[in-house]
Amino acid sequence: MSSEPIRVLQVMPAMDAGGMETFVMNIYRTIDRERVQFDFLYHYDKPCFFDDEIRELGGRIYKLTVRQDNNLPRYLHELHALFAAHPEWRILHGHYSGFGMFYNPVARKAGIPVRCGHSHNTAYEPNLVGRLDRVMSSFFSAGLTDRFACSEKAGQMLYGKAPFTVIPNGIDTARFAARDPQRRALLRAELGVTDQEILFGHVGRFTAQKNHPGLLKIFAAVHARLPKAKLVLLGGGEPAYIEKMQQLAGQLGIADRVIFAGVRSNMQSFYDAMDAFLLPSLFEGLPVVLVEAQTAGLPCFVSDAVDPGAAFTDRVRFLPVNDPEAWAAAIVAASLRRDPQAREKAVRAGYDIHTSAGILQEFYLRRYAEVTK
Repeated sequence: MSSEPIRVLQVMPAMDAGGMETFVMNIYRTIDRERVQFDFLYHYDKPCFFDDEIRELGGRIYKLTVRQDNNLPRYLHELHALFAAHPEWRILHGHYSGFGMFYNPVARKAGIPVRCGHSHNTAYEPNLVGRLDRVMSSFFSAGLTDRFACSEKAGQMLYGKAPFTVIPNGIDTARFAARDPQRRALLRAELGVTDQEILFGHVGRFTAQKNHPGLLKIFAAVHARLPKAKLVLLGGGEPAYIEKMQQLAGQLGIADRVIFAGVRSNMQSFYDAMDAFLLPSLFEGLPVVLVEAQTAGLPCFVSDAVDPGAAFTDRVRFLPVNDPEAWAAAIVAASLRRDPQAREKAVRAGYDIHTSAGILQEFYLRRYAEVTK
């Protein structure tokens, strides 16, 4: 038996900081890499947030340009060449459903016998790109041999009646549950937040899905009732869109109370620094950030567009996505105390990364053994 690990190709748009990417990295850090190694196929040729860590863990990265040049003939040619050059890939794990209609048939023709898909969302962006993604993704399931989803709703949305396995979006629960008063004090000082101020937080890319305009309106309504409130926003995105949100904060009269903190790697420190977490998304699969925030014990105020199955503590309140006043009233009335048993609840609910990684590692090894007999 070969001592080399099996190699699984993870197909992604790119590996920037986001929920889907964080989940894949959580799995990658946790699996036994002497038995299973990951390689990555991107659809953008650009530097990405997780590139260095992937290479440090032993992964190889292949970057194509189709999302930049829209050159489909070139993309198909490069896929054929890439798969032909890597006969060691017996398993492809596709997280990019829209382009699955292209890479799955090429992989099948190249003799890659296991082609699994992973659904990470419950809807599409409400714009032309989202409508195109919906049409393209409708061909995804037909090219798959195995199917995974982060939740029942996410699986039903992408696969219809085809069978699939739900894998919780696991995290390192020990890391996010660890309380550190000194870390909290240092980061709040860095952000310019005093002990008397209430710090609300949000983590998410600046995209339509995450509903930053609604978030800022919610916070404006909260600030009208709680003048000592501040809001920290973590995440990247198109600079023009971020600037638009900064202008909106100014129009709402809260520019000096909103901190645009960008993309950070020390997320547990930010959850320590926060007093409550806000997530007014227009749609989600099962958001990794909500798992992290709950595991940190934070009170969480969440859009009712998010699957209620995402709650595993009693500190989560679901609210109508387009009603800032209802959010403000609920927040002011709530006790912003942490849940001291949050980690135990996360583990019981299956959200520890060792659970998720164990499921996938067993799957990869079993399916590899089946197709290489």
